[in-house]
Amino acid sequence: MNIDTIPFVAAPPAPRAGLPNARDMSHHLNSITKRRQANKLKELYKYAALPGMVPMAGGVPSPTIFPFETLSADILPYNHLPLDPPRVPKKQGLLEWLFSSSAPTTEKISIPKYAADPKDPMAIQLSTSLQYAAATGPPAFPIWLRKYVETVFKPAFADWDVLLDVGATDAMTKVCNMLLVEGDSVMVEEWTYPGAMNAYLPYDVNVVGLPMDNEGIIPADMDKVLSSWNEEKQGPRPRLLYTVPTGQNPTGATMLAERRKAVYDICSKYDVVIVEDEPYYCLFMDAYVPRDAKLSPMDKAQRDAEKLEGKKGNEAFLKSLPPSFLHFDTDGRVIRFDTFSKTSCPGSRLGWITSSPIFIERLTRIAECGTQAPSGFATALTLTMLNHWGWDGYVRWLRGIKANYRMKRDWMLDALADSFHLESDGSSINPLVLSTPLGRGYTAYARPDPASPERRWDEKRGVQSAHGAPLISFIPPSAGMFIFLGVHLNTHPEYRGPDDTRTLMDKLWRTLAKHHVLFAPGWAFDANGPHNIGGDGVGYFRLSFSIVTYEQTRESMEVFAKVLKQFLRA
Repeated sequence: MNIDTIPFVAAPPAPRAGLPNARDMSHHLNSITKRRQANKLKELYKYAALPGMVPMAGGVPSPTIFPFETLSADILPYNHLPLDPPRVPKKQGLLEWLFSSSAPTTEKISIPKYAADPKDPMAIQLSTSLQYAAATGPPAFPIWLRKYVETVFKPAFADWDVLLDVGATDAMTKVCNMLLVEGDSVMVEEWTYPGAMNAYLPYDVNVVGLPMDNEGIIPADMDKVLSSWNEEKQGPRPRLLYTVPTGQNPTGATMLAERRKAVYDICSKYDVVIVEDEPYYCLFMDAYVPRDAKLSPMDKAQRDAEKLEGKKGNEAFLKSLPPSFLHFDTDGRVIRFDTFSKTSCPGSRLGWITSSPIFIERLTRIAECGTQAPSGFATALTLTMLNHWGWDGYVRWLRGIKANYRMKRDWMLDALADSFHLESDGSSINPLVLSTPLGRGYTAYARPDPASPERRWDEKRGVQSAHGAPLISFIPPSAGMFIFLGVHLNTHPEYRGPDDTRTLMDKLWRTLAKHHVLFAPGWAFDANGPHNIGGDGVGYFRLSFSIVTYEQTRESMEVFAKVLKQFLRA
């Protein structure tokens, strides 16, 4: 065997026939990244695994002194989460509680110090998992991830590859390290994820907030920004777009296929690198239908189709997911982030990047002098769990996760419907949304006062309504973990204009916190305003439905309604 031909990691799967290789994107690399070299000692790791090799090159401890002989865990079965959970949880009776076990059924996995067949490329053993390793992680993990990427995302160029990371925040930090220089411009959604801001703002970049609607970035507005860019006045034209396309954080917006293709084409036209951050990708769910809604024939047909699709199983679930930007990427300009945080556990600090070979190779060099590979404990346990479940088992687990989040979304929206009077869009007073394929927007009012059934006139807004002035507006999300609420402040006695919005929203946020209801304030996600979503006199909260129980959800929405009505009369 010619050891000089040994790859640093296992080779990617054979590409689909007829696909192009990625274009040369080296002109996007900053000068520091171009000067990075491979770690000369860590390059030796690829030789140490050769059968019969006597490893005296590295300063590594012997596995015989590792204190961990086995690593075991009890995990849930892949079908633990139901695919069609009840809209309202069943109340457990006393006898049922006394004679039923509260502990879920579990299955045991165990990782030995030495595998039975250490030559097996998918073997997981503590002697190597807990040892110094290449920045690419244990070889078995990229093999599994490449199957996932090829099956689910179907990249449109041939020579893509993957790289493990320590979560998406780590990935974004590495990408900024690779591409940005001081004075660059970065395009983001007008409401964006603060963790990404923390990665690019230290480069003193010009942040360009792109207008959004319910489906994310508006292509026409993005094209206008780039086509009218004046480099003499504004500096270099933006060459990096950061986006969360599915269940966008904080708005919950999801780009469907046509929108993603339009955004990709604009980025290709102006040579922009797309950072596609997708922590909520597998949490794409059907549109919200109010609990007591009478469905139109079209809505009923769509809901019946969704139920049928759910019965068809794993293949139908994967086909229902929006296409990744990778699916349209013939250039190799997409850098996609995925994570196990939302489908396994955030504390594993485990995710991966998919991109073109030059970006993956340079990011590997960055990892070698920083995080190196993720924790051996996290990779060993996660990969053993995936292998135990099998491919179909893992996809079934994802379907259960999706159903769980859909249930919790419906809990919160139903609780809002019970605490407020909701009207679907069609009225000009809703500043947030128009009806879309992803669902309808809603405006919420105070519950009707039986003693005053007459219609009332809102002097400030010039709006006539049987329920008075609007209190909040929102779009039911079709993916992710969040509801983005617009709070109408126009009727507050202290509201004089847009400059009062932040002050009043802070005051309302603190009042809610004193009542033990904690929302995320909208200003934390504000890229740079002014905003296409909403308008003057509207402030924002992000509500997460992911962790709260049914009872907590209902109690907190009742408190929110009471506090908000009192606040607006203050």
